Amino acid sequence: MTIKFRKFLISVCAVILTMTALHLLFAFLPYSELDSFLRKEYSTRVYDRKNNLVQITPLNNGLRREYLASAEIPGKVKKAFIKAEDRRFYFHYGVDFFSIFRAFVQNTANKKNVSGASTITMQLAKIISLNYNNQENLYRQGSSRTIKDKISEAFCAIKLEARFTKKEILELYLNSIPFGNNVEGIQSASRLYFSKGTDELTDEEIEQLAKIPRRPNLYSPEKKYAYPFYMPHLVRYLRENNYFLTEKEIKTRTYKSSVPFEVHLSADMNVQDYAQQCADSAIQNAKDSRISNISVLAMDVQTGRVLAWVGSNDFMDDEHSGQIDGVRFKNQPGSSIKPLLYALALDEGIVKPTDILPDVPMEFGTDKAYIPFNFNNRFNGPISLRVCLASSLNIPAVYVLNNIGVDKFIEKLKELNFTDIEKIGREADLGLALGGGEVSLKDFLPAFSVFARDGKYIPLEYLSEKYHPKKAAVPIQVYSVDSSRIIANFLSEKNGRSLGFGHYQTFETQYPSIFKTGTSNQFQNITALGATPRYAVAVWMGNFSGETVVGKTGSSLPASVAKKVLDYLESCDEKESLQFEEPENYEKIEVCQLSGEIPNKDCISTVYEYVKKDEVLSQCTWHKENNGKVVIYYPQEYQYWYSMNQSLYSSESVRINYSETPLKIIYPRNDSLFYIEESKIKRQQLNIEVIGGLVDEIEIYVDDQFYAKKERPFIQSIPLEKGKHKCKVICGNQENIVFYEVR
Repeated sequence: MTIKFRKFLISVCAVILTMTALHLLFAFLPYSELDSFLRKEYSTRVYDRKNNLVQITPLNNGLRREYLASAEIPGKVKKAFIKAEDRRFYFHYGVDFFSIFRAFVQNTANKKNVSGASTITMQLAKIISLNYNNQENLYRQGSSRTIKDKISEAFCAIKLEARFTKKEILELYLNSIPFGNNVEGIQSASRLYFSKGTDELTDEEIEQLAKIPRRPNLYSPEKKYAYPFYMPHLVRYLRENNYFLTEKEIKTRTYKSSVPFEVHLSADMNVQDYAQQCADSAIQNAKDSRISNISVLAMDVQTGRVLAWVGSNDFMDDEHSGQIDGVRFKNQPGSSIKPLLYALALDEGIVKPTDILPDVPMEFGTDKAYIPFNFNNRFNGPISLRVCLASSLNIPAVYVLNNIGVDKFIEKLKELNFTDIEKIGREADLGLALGGGEVSLKDFLPAFSVFARDGKYIPLEYLSEKYHPKKAAVPIQVYSVDSSRIIANFLSEKNGRSLGFGHYQTFETQYPSIFKTGTSNQFQNITALGATPRYAVAVWMGNFSGETVVGKTGSSLPASVAKKVLDYLESCDEKESLQFEEPENYEKIEVCQLSGEIPNKDCISTVYEYVKKDEVLSQCTWHKENNGKVVIYYPQEYQYWYSMNQSLYSSESVRINYSETPLKIIYPRNDSLFYIEESKIKRQQLNIEVIGGLVDEIEIYVDDQFYAKKERPFIQSIPLEKGKHKCKVICGNQENIVFYEVR
């Protein structure tokens, strides 16, 4: 090797080492403006599960700035901008000295600026600088740039070249160029000026688009692109609760923005549109009921994925607070909560499917008396568990909750993700059985859908599994399989609803379905839930202002919407409708319709009801033949109800079974506390009710003073007087005592 060649190699190596050192130096020089730029937010393109564009979310002041990865930017778009802005882009290191010399010569010859020398990388450096100083609006608007500014941009351009590849620099640049009219980046500009994405642009449109950044103020589209604005409440909820992007996704990309560039929802635009149409129609039909708003939530039962989310009748309706999200708004669920209570009662063994519950006047509580009434102010006497739930009777529900305990029901509701139920549930006390707590549709629908999913709870999912695969939530078994299937059967049978709702056809479907409705205590809200083995829908109607609707339940209004949406979902599903499964450890046998026991020869009517396979029922004791006629003998707990309705029955056909049972004062209960309403003090009385006894007459003593003798039925009214009192009854050689207080 000659000395001359060796010197040449040393010189080349020195140049390479020097260039490498300079490259590393520029790559690691501090660049705080760049760090800030890489963290700035971009608009999110939101799609439904079928890839229909739902929204392009705006940034501050309504700015739209969409991001496209380099692979998504058409090659001819890249070529057009390189040709227009920096023909030697791939042949310089951020600063094009040839262009600088050419510009100097041309501008000197013409004594004015006729040519520029800024490269794409220098322009990107300028955008980064203005972004850091919150001056992006000055870009391309004729703001004066000093020699110092240009030198700074050139220096920063070299730092950018040291940090990124040409491909990355071009990608950052094309996604950040201001195009005027409150848009930045080629994708948003393409929508604004040509109402299409960059992948749909013609060659002529691309050429025009490439010219706009030079003079944005000179260009304005004749007709601006109308940005889609669907599912506003759902999109807002997901943005507010950071559902769009995981920390892992943020770390794997050049931009560190806290929002994603593209999101695909599980919701379906077609289902959303249909639900909105049903909502609009229902509001029109509800004008006379003083109802101004409605919310609808639909989900896939098996996956928990949201299919439609209608937060209000009209997001833009300021008069009726349309921007409030009724899907998240907490309201009293009313009787809609009863299936959750009865399922717990079945699991706890408090009730059995064949049980007959008392729908009679009752008072619950001690220091705080609670007297529930049915919505029609009637008492129906002995009613089967099936009918109590399906017809939504109030007194049996409170009776069941009283036996379960409020605390245990609250714990179950917490398992079902009823947020904040602890405090408000305790305040509602036994009224919780009638929906005295509060819950949103967002929390209620997944809870109700457990009956279509064999008692398993899964939370709502919002994003499309196809585009956002994630590990599915592990289902939580909150109710037993059999109890859930029994409740589903109760809610699906139309005959069970007839006592409470008549034979109205709102709930009639061509496929297996379950429904439950509810009205809040003061008629402020009406709710309906419906489900099939595949889909579930919840509907709320009312006023965000809290104004009461017309004083009637009106459950058919939201119920009709729920049914219509289920009709649509089932009709769109190409698969055959699924059936609700039968409970595994039960079988249906014939029982007396009145007593729920094995029929005897005198039983008037029978039904088939679920009984555990190893359970042995007693034979009916309610029906007996007497002098050639069948007589109904009601248990003693129905004596007060019977006395209220005695005129409706013949003593030859209906009687009370006064069997020899221990004497007991069933009302008032021991240590009860009563309050006198001063305006009604002369009319207020206390009803003493006694059952059992060996003979047909009792003596009643109040504060050890004889008050009255009473033949059966043992019911006696006494005046209320303030103070602490003692009530004693004597029947033959038996006696029973209770203490109570009146304030």
